[in-house]
Amino acid sequence: MLSKEDNELLTRVSNGAPMGRMLKQHWWIPAAVSEKLVADGAPQRVRLFGENYVAFRATDGKVGFFDEACPHRGASMALARNEDNALRCIYHGWKFTVEGVTVEVPTQPQNEAEYCKHVPLKHFPVREEAGVVWVWLGEGDTPPKFQNFAFVGLPSANVVAYRQKVKCNWLQGVETTMDSAHLGVLHQSWLVSSIANASVNQAPVYHLVQKPYGFRYAAVRELPNGRSYVRTNAFVLPWYGVISPRRAEDRTRGAMFFSVPIDDENTWYWHISFVTDGEVPYDPYFHPSDRNNWPPATPGTPENNWGQDRDAMRRGHFTGFPQSLGTEDFAVIESMGAIVDRSKEFLGAGDGAVVQVRRGLMAAVREFMEGKTPAFAKHEEIDYAAIRPISGEFDDDTQWKETL
Repeated sequence: MLSKEDNELLTRVSNGAPMGRMLKQHWWIPAAVSEKLVADGAPQRVRLFGENYVAFRATDGKVGFFDEACPHRGASMALARNEDNALRCIYHGWKFTVEGVTVEVPTQPQNEAEYCKHVPLKHFPVREEAGVVWVWLGEGDTPPKFQNFAFVGLPSANVVAYRQKVKCNWLQGVETTMDSAHLGVLHQSWLVSSIANASVNQAPVYHLVQKPYGFRYAAVRELPNGRSYVRTNAFVLPWYGVISPRRAEDRTRGAMFFSVPIDDENTWYWHISFVTDGEVPYDPYFHPSDRNNWPPATPGTPENNWGQDRDAMRRGHFTGFPQSLGTEDFAVIESMGAIVDRSKEFLGAGDGAVVQVRRGLMAAVREFMEGKTPAFAKHEEIDYAAIRPISGEFDDDTQWKETL
């Protein structure tokens, strides 16, 4: 368990909270799905870390990212005209380029060009990778190095990104991503082929190894046949769960799950799937109902148990959430409340990876509060593309320990 003070430090990201400032300073933030931004189309509202922004694609295809409030009188730039490689506020016609330069102030009767130079529009650097618009929200002029994950530079057919809004604190999403013990229980109705071994033995033994980016772990389940089912996953601070493929031979496939704060009580849960040597196949394990809407949100509210289907449970579905594996996660983490009180938890051996997530984040934010650059933020020293977990059945420990 955590103290209430430590829980506040880990979970709060808005209004200048240390965790929020650290995450914005040292990481590129996933902000929008690229295909949702159309050239000269409507600007998209984006809320991150309790602040409101707009993203838009200009006439030439470049993406701009601004504070939502017009610097003149605060009107929403989501209402702006998107034209001629710029946004024009519809209130008084002030016009701003993708680079954040004020180029027209039609209500200024004299010295308009000179006046434009002093308009304080706040804009932010962006980059597009994996079908995602990433933004740097930190202070200063030099963004951190973009992490060279294995999906960087792949053709669009080789990588697919999804996101879903979840009504809870970001850390609840991060923790469930790295909680291998829940796989064989919560998701048992979805387990197919070799991954079904996670349900045969629902009590994995964790083996953790510290890494410069966070940690890597093996969740080992002994099987009745004398072999072991092993899943080696990696946690890349501050929120990336790099998840092993279902089969040991799927070395060219990868998946990442991560939870980005909208504010203290809402989260964007992201999933990136990629194949380094081919197109991403349709996979009903992750998105059985609608490839374009994975993962489905919970179909209800706390008042109706998030839409849980008790008839489906009676017919054999373990959780009563037959929409998708992701819906089960969302229902559970929302059921904890907007910000779970970790001072009341009773943890066990199955929570080993979750405890390590908290330790890593706590150490990093304390370093940041002391004015230091957290160790995980030294991106130039880390080869993110090499973080490729594996899973499968093994005869002895030596076969999988060399991958940690």
